[in-house]
Amino acid sequence: MTGIDPETPWLPADADQNFNPLEHAGVDPSPDTPMIVTPRGGDREVGRGCYLVDCGLNQGGGDNYPDFRGLGPGSVDAVFLTHAHIDHYGGLPVLEARGYLDDDAPIIATRPTIDLAKTLLEDSLKIHRRETNRHGDQQQFTQQDVMAVFDRFEPVNYGGGRVGAVAEKIDRDPLVYQLGNAAHLLGSAWLMLQTEGYRVVFSGNLGGRASHLPDITPPPQADILFLESTYGGTHSHTSFSDAQMTIYNAVERALNNRKPVLIPTFAVGRAQTLQLLSADRLHTLPGDLSKRVRLVVDEMAQEATDHYHEYVTDTDYMAESVVNRAQESGDETPFSPSQVEFPENDADRRAILEDADPAAGGKIPVIVAPSGMVTGGNSPRYLVELAARFHSATVMLTGYQALQTTGRTIQNQVDAEAEEIQFTTDAEPFGTDWPAADNVAWVTADGAPEPATRVTIPSDWVSMVGGLSGHAAQPGLLDFARTVDPETIALIHGPDYAQEHLGNHLAKTSRASPTSLGVGD
Repeated sequence: MTGIDPETPWLPADADQNFNPLEHAGVDPSPDTPMIVTPRGGDREVGRGCYLVDCGLNQGGGDNYPDFRGLGPGSVDAVFLTHAHIDHYGGLPVLEARGYLDDDAPIIATRPTIDLAKTLLEDSLKIHRRETNRHGDQQQFTQQDVMAVFDRFEPVNYGGGRVGAVAEKIDRDPLVYQLGNAAHLLGSAWLMLQTEGYRVVFSGNLGGRASHLPDITPPPQADILFLESTYGGTHSHTSFSDAQMTIYNAVERALNNRKPVLIPTFAVGRAQTLQLLSADRLHTLPGDLSKRVRLVVDEMAQEATDHYHEYVTDTDYMAESVVNRAQESGDETPFSPSQVEFPENDADRRAILEDADPAAGGKIPVIVAPSGMVTGGNSPRYLVELAARFHSATVMLTGYQALQTTGRTIQNQVDAEAEEIQFTTDAEPFGTDWPAADNVAWVTADGAPEPATRVTIPSDWVSMVGGLSGHAAQPGLLDFARTVDPETIALIHGPDYAQEHLGNHLAKTSRASPTSLGVGD
């Protein structure tokens, strides 16, 4: 394993497609250097994770896909996926489209990860088509590439095995792997790779916070750890129970005031947590409020929930409390409350909002819709419709908002205590146009091929709700690092400030020396 220089990136800015990162670093695979890790995304950012463990995209602007420079035709022999969030696998069809995967290269992941990834990659293709058509860009991948990725999926259980496609590269010792439960979302895993007596552990995204998932499986010791750092600067999250109470109270207030509620959410993990909360609490609303509410779970969140229900009696992937609940009650769909509705098309969505008019006395929607960062999916569409139709609404952002997303734009204005929040979105209306309103307008930026929508809403519509994150905070990351007990720790998948805080703590509390502590690249 090569050392990691925290100041020198593997891929210089002026490198072209023919650039060879290993030649640049002066290293070659050999018995003395059996493993070389080349970061290609997800270093000082949340998104685009790619090493080639995971192969994700960035949900904000800028470089959406990993940096594939230096790869040649068929040069990737295998890919491991740690979990089914788009920023960890969304680049796979591009890898396929550009011919970088060997003919026999498998994509190895747990069965739930594969089930979820298939569903969400189909949706990713729809979004990609829509966005490229809208902006006049060239598609980076097609349906054929997505189907080819599906054919490569190789489901495995938590545990270990050999990577046959890679074993030929090292004659003296094959590459072996181990996967353990990372407790981030259904099927999530950390990964250990070993050859020639050398071990590296990739944390994936670590959780340990969701009550419906088993605990993190203790990882083995290793020589180097690639550790996520999304919340590495957070000493402790708001408790899960406090966060759930905050949401419940906000929903109750909104229902009393006949205000619609929008909770932009990640389709996998967060959406299921919110549905469990609804199943446990909505029936306890006082008076006739429980009859007044309409829980709406939209698009990919619905399909992801269906996959969660496939594993509700499997203790490898679900907490015993969920398994017992399903077995004892006979309810094998605990993530779908009795009040839930799943709109099938824009006509359904429009009807839900029209029925929510306070003057009409209809039911008040509590809408759970991807994406959690209000970029892509239907959550930005719902938000614009609410802005155009209602004088007041409740919007709760419950997750990390990456740079250059609409969610981050909104969060920054909330943090700055602005009186009004303004943002621009490419979202399209549920009908032929947005409802007429002074605070919603089509605008065309200089050089833009298509108009976008500019929206202004009162800042008191929006609240930031912490505590529901599926990511471990600093103490959980430190515990994981101590268990691995590596000589070198490379921090990935986190913003600069989080990596700086976590890096300082790791340098003080682990045997990894400060000089070998790779922060970022």
